[in-house]
Amino acid sequence: LEQEQKRHMKRQNSIESLIDIEKDDGSDENEKEEAKFRMLNIANAQAGYTSLPPPVQSMIKEQIGMIKEENTTCIVEVLLDTKKVRVTGELGGVEFAMGDPGEEEDANVYDDVDDYMASSPSSSSPLSKLGFGNDKEREFTKEEIQSAIDLYENLPQPMKSMMANGVGADASNSTYVIDRMIEEKMIKPNREGVEFVVFGDADDQQLVSEAMENDGYVRSMLPASTRKEFNTPPTEVVDAFFTEVLGRKTFNPTSKPEVIPGGYIIRGENKLKTYDELMIAIEEALEKSSVAGKLQPYVIRDPTAVTEDQFQTNTFELPVIMVTGKDVTPDTNRFVKPLITAFGGLSIAAFSLAVCFSTQDVSVDPIWVEEMVTPLVMSIILTQVAHEASHQIVAWKDKFKAGAPTIIPSLQTGLSGCITPIQTPPPNFNSLFDFAISGPLVGIVISVLLMYTGLEQQVFMDAVTQSQLPSLPVELVRSSSFAAGMVEWLLGDGVLLSSTSTDLIRLHPLAIAGFVGIITNALNLLPIGNTDGGRIALSVFGRSLSRVTRTVTIGIIVISSFFVGDALNVLLFYTIYAQIWQRDPEIACKNEVENVNDVRAVIAVFTGLLTALAVIPLP
Repeated sequence: LEQEQKRHMKRQNSIESLIDIEKDDGSDENEKEEAKFRMLNIANAQAGYTSLPPPVQSMIKEQIGMIKEENTTCIVEVLLDTKKVRVTGELGGVEFAMGDPGEEEDANVYDDVDDYMASSPSSSSPLSKLGFGNDKEREFTKEEIQSAIDLYENLPQPMKSMMANGVGADASNSTYVIDRMIEEKMIKPNREGVEFVVFGDADDQQLVSEAMENDGYVRSMLPASTRKEFNTPPTEVVDAFFTEVLGRKTFNPTSKPEVIPGGYIIRGENKLKTYDELMIAIEEALEKSSVAGKLQPYVIRDPTAVTEDQFQTNTFELPVIMVTGKDVTPDTNRFVKPLITAFGGLSIAAFSLAVCFSTQDVSVDPIWVEEMVTPLVMSIILTQVAHEASHQIVAWKDKFKAGAPTIIPSLQTGLSGCITPIQTPPPNFNSLFDFAISGPLVGIVISVLLMYTGLEQQVFMDAVTQSQLPSLPVELVRSSSFAAGMVEWLLGDGVLLSSTSTDLIRLHPLAIAGFVGIITNALNLLPIGNTDGGRIALSVFGRSLSRVTRTVTIGIIVISSFFVGDALNVLLFYTIYAQIWQRDPEIACKNEVENVNDVRAVIAVFTGLLTALAVIPLP
């Protein structure tokens, strides 16, 4: 330390030229010492202070009651005022006081910092308690080791990987990583617990930056349910899967398992004809292995960020084996879903009563309620039940699990649809497509039949009976070109012309239920998040392009809300809801390499056109 300070002071004027102390043989030695403190070059003391290790700086600040102070100049000035620093006999030498300020007579009061850092760990010096010594290091306590493990496990995955690689350990084995870091003196105790001592050059920092970018990309591609706490398979389980399940006859690995958020990927080559056959072979081998039931394998396209080399050589998004924990069911508070479903039911009832009581000259009696309100409520509910039943039938047929639906309320139509979570991976994209499209198509078919039936009955009603019918705002009916076209086709051209935004049109309860069903099922088909439309886009375009489709769709909806005649903003409200509640990507299928077949692709195009007709407002 003194040598460093000498080099620093040689670049400055001699301290003797800055200190002019009157020599008086009769003066008191304490007054001379005081004069030295007052005249000490602050820059010299500051240079010595900043060269100290951070733990030593913290201890010095604590002794002068400035533990939170970051201004070095202020700290040095207080050290000078409290006689905690002095000039040594050497030119530019500085010593910091490490003892109790009330022990000025003690010879150890002004021991140099170097002496403290070289002192035995068994001594009572504060630095020894911080874990610093010359050749010996004290043993870490169990509490400190556990603190280090907890600190390590809360780090981002790229940082964990870098630290584990630095000690030649597997990042998933926290205890072993910490043991190796202690052996390599990469962990130091401090007053709050422990701190990591990690060094890296610019290349290391670049690697960490790239790793964190890749980590974020993977998180955006896969749902949070694949990254549940304590669900990532241990290294020994993945190693057993690697050696016992994979091989030259199924999937020949070309690299060791690579860590990604929530699991691992394994690069290699498929040795079977199709990837469906590959997954069947892997699952059969897994059942016979020592790790059966301990992980979930998939074959997907590489979910990591595309590198420049991969882009130039067209080797990005190659098929890889991904391994996650067995439980990938989306987490939901057990009280939230029933509560939202209850609000959804109340919303349907409130909407039905509102449209029925909007008729001013109606006389409320039990017969009117039975003929108007009950058919409307029951038709809306039964249409949604058929929608959800179709989902469950496909899930049962293809042997994967779908959770109970959550009814989502709506301000405009009483019902926005339902959220039906997929709890276990579907076999492939064909299965996911069937699951996603079955519900909305069944719902739309039933809704069209209800609307046609209701409008057909209304055509043959007399004027008195029609005056008792419920009413919908004309602007709401015009929000769907498809539904509005049916109304004008059966009730006559011009019935939806309105002069004000408050104009109403009387419709049969079945027609209103059909209109609500057309709107809600069509909105569910929009390719946003993990809605039914988002699942269809995923199965048709894959994960990367489906993200682009979602972004483009949201952009079109937001822009069109300012220019297209959707006065009630049905599309915009649904998009906001989907971005909040259904933003997360869908869980992975077991086989995400092979796309849907041609027949399903044609059905997807037809469904897209139908959805556009159903959600684009009437000009």
